Amino acid sequence: MVDRSELQRMARTIDAHRKQLDDLHTQIDRVAKVIDEHAVTTGILSHLQKEAANGTTSARLTIGSGVTLRYTHEGDEEGTALVDLGSGVFGEKPWSEAETITQERLDGIQLLQEELTQQSTALEEKITGLAEAFNEAAEHLTAAQAPPSEPTQAEQPADEAPTPEENPAPKRQPRRKGRIGKELTLDD
Repeated sequence: MVDRSELQRMARTIDAHRKQLDDLHTQIDRVAKVIDEHAVTTGILSHLQKEAANGTTSARLTIGSGVTLRYTHEGDEEGTALVDLGSGVFGEKPWSEAETITQERLDGIQLLQEELTQQSTALEEKITGLAEAFNEAAEHLTAAQAPPSEPTQAEQPADEAPTPEENPAPKRQPRRKGRIGKELTLDD
């Protein structure tokens, strides 16, 4: 049999797992945004490479705050891009290499997303199991603590009136107010 403290512990465990699940969902959302960004970058780099083969390519680059710059690349050779190589170090790489680096990162991030999704699913199943166990334990505790049912007044036969012994009203002794002196009594 489970007692109240065990139920409270189970409830705290479920709440902790739910918070962990919320955190996992937040991480999954962040990873999805990074995946979208990488997909756009890969698409742009691929487009620039195809157009450069024609001799000239152009693009519009957003630099933030609603400002977009026009970019034109002349010549049939491949252009270059600055790529974050990690730890705040940037390197100038040809577009094809920048696309390869971006695609590799995208593949790694997608694997991370799959792992987070699997963790989320496993945690949801665990929470469901814990919640079911909690509900069963709470039902058993409630059933064990319920007093045996007594017949209500409507269930008693009409010819039997409740006796005064069945409904005793507790009587309190009135406090004595007019004490002489400052002696303490047992009532105090």
